[in-house]
Amino acid sequence: MADLPRKYFDDEAFQDKLTCVLLRDVKALQECASVLRPDDFKPLPGMRNGRARWIVAERALEYYNKYHMPIGSLITADVIEYATGIGMGEQQRQELQKYLAYLAKLKPTAPDAVVSKVLHYKGERMRAAAIQELVDLQSIGQLTEAKWREISVRALLNGKGQVKPISYLETLAARMERRRQHADHLIVPYTLIDPLDRMVQTIGPQQTGLIVAPWKRGKSLMLQWLARALIVQRRNVLYFTLEDAQRIVEDRFDAMITEIDLKRLSEYPIAVAQRFERFRTTVAARLKIYDGTAGGVTLSRIEEVYLAERDSGFLADAVIVDYDAKIIPAQKLSERRFEYDALYTAQQQFASRYNLIYWTAAQTQRGTRDLKILSGDKVAEDINKMRNVTCALTLGKGDWGKDSIYIWVAAHKNDQMEVGCHIVSNLRRSLIYDCEATEASARQHETRR
Repeated sequence: MADLPRKYFDDEAFQDKLTCVLLRDVKALQECASVLRPDDFKPLPGMRNGRARWIVAERALEYYNKYHMPIGSLITADVIEYATGIGMGEQQRQELQKYLAYLAKLKPTAPDAVVSKVLHYKGERMRAAAIQELVDLQSIGQLTEAKWREISVRALLNGKGQVKPISYLETLAARMERRRQHADHLIVPYTLIDPLDRMVQTIGPQQTGLIVAPWKRGKSLMLQWLARALIVQRRNVLYFTLEDAQRIVEDRFDAMITEIDLKRLSEYPIAVAQRFERFRTTVAARLKIYDGTAGGVTLSRIEEVYLAERDSGFLADAVIVDYDAKIIPAQKLSERRFEYDALYTAQQQFASRYNLIYWTAAQTQRGTRDLKILSGDKVAEDINKMRNVTCALTLGKGDWGKDSIYIWVAAHKNDQMEVGCHIVSNLRRSLIYDCEATEASARQHETRR
């Protein structure tokens, strides 16, 4: 075994790509974390960044094995804490920080190919070790049929990534530490709609959310607001527009970001460019828009686009789809509600599979435009849509003037529901939520009481 070549693990570029994947990609971790060991990253003499890579990979694996989620942006704080704990020297600390900065710029391209190489290499080593053990037992006359079966099964299983059951009663300390390290907003991001955030947390990774409203009430603007809120909080967003043309969606984002009226964007090109550049510099390239208005988009197609972007190095934290009625069902069923039930179940599985925050929208029934509170039975086609998501928000007609909207938490699996709040929109700037106008209206209506 000692003479078996390390193959990919002798390649510094491969080790860097693998380390980058281990920091963020939950699917890759699920498939290969169980077969990787920190010593797989033990550097050979003369390797660049060898010790720093070894430490970062070890911390990433240890974190995932404890908390069952990627360490992500917490890696810097974790490494600093680790370095302090072992009394690491200043020069080595600087090497670590330099390597982390390098990884931050490195795109984790083709993660499935990286994982495939890891599993192939590990499988070879497991089989070689099993053969040697069988030979040794045979040579001393102790190779029984039961031992043969045990060694063979172990070799086959250990050469593949495994998702192991968690011993709930034995892992309280790990859960407490996870909750200590992860402030709530790091797991469930804010919507940046202050009245709503004060009431509830919406959705986090592996969860689905639904925006429900009558036609022309602001479903698309709400989804675009959520996309902006996510990228401000350093989440990568893949936005699918299935109804409005891409140019319209882009113009709305420009108006929202630059705070310039939608119809006057062409009048102020310099201001648009300057304000957009400030925003872009702050959040980096965290938003990609896919135009599916030509039709024919299925959930499988959405997953294909997500995986293609993942292979190119853009690992989305959130997928937003505008909106559900434009997604073609995977198969034609006897009733539309059965198709929606299958779609919403598949959406939840998609979000869980890739650790995604997933938002979409649905339309209410006819005759609901004048309703303030839109409950679950007002959803067009099927109330099961709300039952199949983590959180459902409805946009009703507000009492604070023509631009006001009443957000009602119609369903929630993890927080309170059947509570609501008023907001004021600004359609000229493509804002579903105008903070200043909302606060002014709130003060005005509070004074009248």
